[in-house]
Amino acid sequence: MLRAARREPRALVIGVDADASSVREAARRAAKPAAKGGLPNAIFLVGDARTALGLLVGRVDELRIVLPWGSLLHWVLEGERSFALAVAGAL
Repeated sequence: MLRAARREPRALVIGVDADASSVREAARRAAKPAAKGGLPNAIFLVGDARTALGLLVGRVDELRIVLPWGSLLHWVLEGERSFALAVAGAL
């Protein structure tokens, strides 16, 4: 996520993970002052991906799912309908 935020400084990049420990370091690095390499266009949320997508209906230009695990892996591999609809609705 940090690379994407660095490559596209005018885009808002949102990382979502159900496990806070998975985003803690990236969030800390992004929160640094811009002069010290921080990325004010990157934010990280702790929570369910499907819920996050529901909050972003019609506001997402690009969606990446990186290393899905647990329920997210199941939703992706099984083509779980409500998750697929949440993805489609966000785009």
